[in-house]
Order: sequence, then C-alpha cells, then structure tokens
Amino acid sequence: MRAPVTPRAARLGDWVSGVVHTGAEGALRGGIDQLVRRNLRGVWVTGEIPAGACVWAANHHSWWDFFVAAAALRATGRRDVGVLMDAGNVGRPGLFQQVGVVGTDQLRTAVQMLRDGMALVVFPEGELRPFGAVGQVHRGARWLADRSGAQLRAVGTRVVMRGQQAPEAYLQVSGALGPDVDLARALGDSVVGLDALLAGADPAEPLPGFRPVVTGVRSWNERFGALRGGR
Repeated sequence: MRAPVTPRAARLGDWVSGVVHTGAEGALRGGIDQLVRRNLRGVWVTGEIPAGACVWAANHHSWWDFFVAAAALRATGRRDVGVLMDAGNVGRPGLFQQVGVVGTDQLRTAVQMLRDGMALVVFPEGELRPFGAVGQVHRGARWLADRSGAQLRAVGTRVVMRGQQAPEAYLQVSGALGPDVDLARALGDSVVGLDALLAGADPAEPLPGFRPVVTGVRSWNERFGALRGGR
C-alpha cells in the first residue's frame, strides 16, 4: 500500500520536478547556442532581427536551419524562441514545449505562443528539401501571423561551405510582410538573391553587407595567421 502524499511531500515533489524541468530546459537552450558556436564559423545577418511576436518563415534546405535561426534570435538577448515541427517528429511533448517546440497538430498552442510574444520559426515548405530554389510554400506561416497578430518575416537562409574550414550561415531577413505581400515570392526572391551574392563573393571573406551576430570556430589558417601577427 502506498503511503499518503502529505502537503509537504507534494510541495517537495513539485519543487524537484521544477528543478529537473528547468535544468533540462536550460541545457537544451544552451546546447543550441553551443552547437552553433562549436561547429560553424559563425552566423551573419542582413536586415532587422525582429523584436516581439514574430513568425520567422525560412526556407528549409539544411539540417542547421532552425539552430542558426534560434542562435541569431537569441543573440539579440531574447529567450522566447520556438519552432513549429511536424507532429511526428516531436518527442516528449511536455518537455519539448518548455523549450518552444510545438507540433503541427497544436496550432492553437502555436497561436497562443505568438500572442504571448514569442518568435516562432516556421518552415513553410513543410519539409527538408534539397539545396536549390524554394519549393511549394504552404499557407501555415501566413495563417499563424493572421490569427495571432504577429509580424511575418521571410528569411532566406543558407548554411554553406566556402573558403574556410567550417560552414558559414547567412540569413537575409525581410521587413514585416503586409497582408498584400506574397510570402512565397518574398522567400523565393530572398533565396535567389542570397545565392547570387554567394556565387559572386570572395569565398575567403564573409559576404559584404552582412553583420556577424554569432561568432563560431576559426579555421586553422586564421589561427596560425593570428599567431604570426602576434594576436
């Protein structure tokens, strides 16, 4: 027979549970930042990283896309960053919701998260696609913005190997898209423009016009250059 749970024991259990979940939350959020900093050369952005409630609608052509989006948003000091994920890929819902992961079968929750001021990363292509042009753009990102009142941003995203040892992430963030602006065209044009910039730029240098928001690992040649230069 189980012993009855006393009020004090219940409070202790709640406290322990809170500590465990808070620790997991902090570890997962901090892990995103460290994953980017330890594996990429950095994240560069052009355009304004939005404050307040925002649907961050990005193309999805790389495993890194959510992680660089979250790192860029968190670099501004905000911590309320989430992602809309295919319901079949969401693990433990209770824990993952604490770190901002919401399934595509929980759209009411996603709308409320946006109403509470969150930046929600959405991939309107609906799947990870091969590197190239933007595929079919579904209406979910626009629907979430309309229902919640959050601003909608198109974010052309590329994570590429160029002239250094580690991959580099480039994000081209649009202004807030009004109701008369077609998200598919805005996102497609952003990716095409970003690809053109990458094709014409010096691969050993960051893209001109982009500012670094997250600094990652340096190449060995950069480290040796710094030693030779006494830095």
